[in-house]
Amino acid sequence: MSERVKRVNELIRELVSSAIAQNIDKKYLPTVTAVETSRDLKSALVWVSVLKDEEGFVDQLRKEKNKIQHEVTSKMYTKYTPILTFQIDHSGEHAQRIEELLNGN
Repeated sequence: MSERVKRVNELIRELVSSAIAQNIDKKYLPTVTAVETSRDLKSALVWVSVLKDEEGFVDQLRKEKNKIQHEVTSKMYTKYTPILTFQIDHSGEHAQRIEELLNGN
């Protein structure tokens, strides 16, 4: 991955985190864990971890997706602004389950 894409990934992660904090109910406790931007910067996969009520969060995220996209677009100064796609990150849950299995629980 190029240094440019890494910088864009981090910028998008910060902007999406801020936009989610402003537009989504705080009761869900979401965290943007990673962003994977395509080489041409036209699309980005945003990984989000949620601690409470995942279904409710996903519903609200679908409703507010355009606002979040607009906020990111208005604050990025690149030729292309990636189209955001959101994916729920379950890696924390998997890690916890593996830890439980290793400990014999």
